[in-house]
Amino acid sequence: MLAMMTKVLFLCTANSARSLMAEAIFRQFAGDDFEVASAGTKPTQPEPGALAALEHLGVETDGLHSKALDEINLNNFHYVISLCDRARTECQALSGDQHFIAWDFPDPVTSKKADAFKKTAHELSDRIKMLLLILRKKTDRPQLFDAPHEFFKILADPLRLQMILMLQHHGELCVCQLVDATGMSQPKVSRHLAQLREYGLLADRKDQRWVYYRINPALQDWMATMIKTTATYHASLIPEITLG
Repeated sequence: MLAMMTKVLFLCTANSARSLMAEAIFRQFAGDDFEVASAGTKPTQPEPGALAALEHLGVETDGLHSKALDEINLNNFHYVISLCDRARTECQALSGDQHFIAWDFPDPVTSKKADAFKKTAHELSDRIKMLLLILRKKTDRPQLFDAPHEFFKILADPLRLQMILMLQHHGELCVCQLVDATGMSQPKVSRHLAQLREYGLLADRKDQRWVYYRINPALQDWMATMIKTTATYHASLIPEITLG
């Protein structure tokens, strides 16, 4: 159990789809350890497609309703997460000392794709699961959500930067592939990967005897964009890997 209940607020303009779905998904996964709410700068009403997508995932929708940001006291929340550009622009300055996280999700309401709401719900589910893993983890190491300056310290280490760019390029790699590509020892590579996971930059999964790493999908968008841009413009830093 956490020493004190962590409170999370999701924001978007209408509070009709993205932030409502995030609230419902977070509540279902978080249980009693967290308190969650959502609001909009110009709230409307819940989108039927959003509610249907949640029900498809098996997420409870009872009691979901659109709420105005004016009804919310931002000072009551430890984390404020925006889900669209407009909410980020309007609300970041208001969040004060709260940790502000920007996740820019395309609006499924305006999308022409038939599965837009389901796709948004699945992507929100993945990010929220990873965020909860990080928030639940008791560690003295600064998390990137709390201390963004640590992100630049991580990128300043050549080996860490190279492995991050490799993971950005390939999506997911096991420890042995990273050892072969970098030419470094397995203990050194594993130590750095474990530290990056503790920081919240990487996520991992076990498959029998192998551990696979990937970029944490819950990263703030500006961090993910910086990694993608660096991988694009400095492809020479990414060694060839034999996959399979």
